[in-house]
This record gives sequence, C-alpha cells and structure tokens, in this order.
Amino acid sequence: MGYALSSLGNLPIQENISLYIFVIGGGWKGGLQDTLEQNFMELARRIGPNVVIAKGFDAEMWSQQVCEKYLGKNVKTLIDVLPALLLTDAHPDRLTESSLRLLVPLGDTENRFGGIEIFFGALTDFSLNRDSSFLSKFEEKSSLGSKAWSVLELKPNFFGFGINLKELVARLQGK
Repeated sequence: MGYALSSLGNLPIQENISLYIFVIGGGWKGGLQDTLEQNFMELARRIGPNVVIAKGFDAEMWSQQVCEKYLGKNVKTLIDVLPALLLTDAHPDRLTESSLRLLVPLGDTENRFGGIEIFFGALTDFSLNRDSSFLSKFEEKSSLGSKAWSVLELKPNFFGFGINLKELVARLQGK
C-alpha cells in the first residue's frame, strides 16, 4: 500500500500494518531519487497489504518530519546518506524505544545487494515474509583486526607514567 501525504501526521493508523517504509529524499532530483520515484507505485503494489510505503508531497518537509520523529536528527545531518528508506514497525503515534528503525541509504544498495533492482526485490520479499537474511545485510561485521584490538591492552610506562594507547587512538578517531 502506498501513500503520498502532506505531513507525517496524516498517516492513518491501521491495526493490520506491520511495517512502514518511509521515503527520505535528498532534495535533488536525479539518480537514485528518480529511480525510487519511478518505482514507488510498483513497490507499493508488491509489498503486500500489511505494509505501507509513504512519501511526502513536499519531500524536504516530509524528510525532516520523518528524521526528527524516528531518528531524532535534523535531515541536514544525514544529507550524505540520502536518498534513503526508513523501515520501522511502528506508526509515528505508536513509536517506542524498542521499535525497529532501519535507515537504508540507497547509495549502499550496490555494495549490500548488488544493485537497486535487487534491493527492491529483497525489500519486497522482506515485507512479505520477514526473511532475516535481509536484515543481516545491515549488520556490522567485525574484522579479525577489530576483534584483536578489542581484547588487546597497551599501556607502556615511562618512569611510572603510562599511556593507554587504545584510548588515545579511540579519541583521535572520535569514538
């Protein structure tokens, strides 16, 4: 089921809806934004009766509302990952701390799925049967190096003064 709405507050509450897909635009036409727009109606048709895909008439205002409500962020802070889809299991009026919030930058679909068309197919499959392999594409996979780094303790001393190198590196990386 697909909606084009003037605001997020106009999204009707329907008890049978188990997944919401919100279109978050980058503000510019072209590329992936156009691909999403061209496939919106087909996605709405294929996702089934218990899923809603929604976009706004005013893409910038809509995107801002969705980002503030679900992510607690200003859309301008996410501009480098847009256009994107936000997947959630909660209507905006029924959002809780434990609600699903998965932001899917369309620019990542090539790396994660092999292309936007394959992603659209996987998204429709997920909407119909909740196959966990779709969600596993978004899990962060830790490398052997990062696992080793997490258990390594480096504290060289010089005349009784020590430096925690892991903490120094983490702060330099902004973690």
